[in-house]
Order: sequence, then C-alpha cells, then structure tokens
Amino acid sequence: MESMNGRPPERREIDLHRRVCAIKPDVIDVRPARSAAVVPFIGFALGVLAFVAVLFWLEQMPFVVTLLLIGLALLLVPFSAMGFVYSIYGANVVIDRKKATAVWQQGFLGMGVGTQELAPFAKIERVEIEEVSREEQAGGAQDFAQFEIRVLKTSGRRLAIGQVTVPHSIRDDGLARAREVGEAVAEMTGRPLDVNAERPRRRRRPTATVA
Repeated sequence: MESMNGRPPERREIDLHRRVCAIKPDVIDVRPARSAAVVPFIGFALGVLAFVAVLFWLEQMPFVVTLLLIGLALLLVPFSAMGFVYSIYGANVVIDRKKATAVWQQGFLGMGVGTQELAPFAKIERVEIEEVSREEQAGGAQDFAQFEIRVLKTSGRRLAIGQVTVPHSIRDDGLARAREVGEAVAEMTGRPLDVNAERPRRRRRPTATVA
C-alpha cells in the first residue's frame, strides 16, 4: 500500500488472527485486536457492580454474600483493568529498528507484563511464512487457510509473530496480508524472507473397480 506521493504511508495496520500488526517506519508491533478488550471490560464492570452492591445494600445482604462480593470486586477490578489497558495499549511483539531487537512480551493473565524473549537482529537467521493448513481433509481441502509468520533464530528456535486465518475461498488475500507483514519484518531486520505456501495438491479419488 502506498500513499498519494508514491511512498509507503507512515503507519498501516494489517489484521491478523486475533491480533493487529501496526507497521511504522521504525517500529512494528503486533497487539491484541480491539475485540480482545471486551472480556476484561465486562470483568471490570462486574467488579464495579459488586463493589456498588456492597456499598449500597450492605445492611440488607447476608454476611456470606457480602464477603463473596467483596472478594469478587477485589479480584476482578485490578486484573480486568490491567487486561483492558493491555488490550488497548499493549503489544505481543515489538520489532524496533533503532534498537535492532525483536521483543516477545509475556502473556501472563493477558497483561503482557515483562519480556519473554529477546531476539537481536544479529541473532535472526530469516523470516518465514508457512501455510500450516496445507494437509487436506478426508473430503478435500480444508475450509480455512492459515499462514503463520515467524522468525528463525540462528539457534534454530522459531518465534511466532502472528497468523492470518481466512476462508479457503479467499486464500490469496490471506497470503497477501501475511506477505505484507513478512516483507515489512524482513526489511526492518535486514533478513531474507522464506515463503512456504504452495497450494496443496488434491488427492486423487480412488476409482471403483468392477468385479
């Protein structure tokens, strides 16, 4: 995708499976999709309602119910709030051109706290795209096409960046989106891109023999 002046836009977003890849000139980050904020928001709302119920109906409620509601509020409000903030502002993977590193964040309780894996560009051998749904089902091709985008470290360890999952009828569109992400990562890291996404060969149906 190019801007009106023929140069790549300053920022573009590509939808992945349950994630969104934001590509900027010096940073690529893969963050949760906006829909991921729904569950923590509901949890936060339930926690607030539990606290409000205790505040206004303390004298009318049994003691055990009061304890349960207080415990529910103490658990849901902080954890759901952190999960909600992470789903809006957090990132699963951050690839930084200036720092020359790719960082995979921890996904503890959906909060993405801390660093799980650090891969300097010098330790990355190549960027890979592989179709992980190439095997046919008994009745023919699978209903969905899945393309995994990942990096291969010089140690042989593979780290997933994200997946593109689309109905098989728009397989080429899904592959194009995966390629756009893979090419952006390859350009930023200075590593080659290897695409393994050939169309699966259809199995020949056995011909019936007449005795």
